[in-house]
Amino acid sequence: MSNNPKHPDYSHLTIPERILLAQELWESVYDHAAEIPLTDEERQEIERRWAAYETGAMTASPWLEVKQRLLET
Repeated sequence: MSNNPKHPDYSHLTIPERILLAQELWESVYDHAAEIPLTDEERQEIERRWAAYETGAMTASPWLEVKQRLLET
């Protein structure tokens, strides 16, 4: 339990309420992703990976498949 205003105490919320809060917080960040500063190296790496994906040189898997593979190990 925190009395620090920068780290509020969420223990009064149920687990589903905390999950919803986390989802809403993440979506609020995602909605402003373009505002996240990237270094030139980070931007170049993202562009390289996107180009590889678009040409088929790199494939992607849906999250549920990735999760299943991880759980099997």
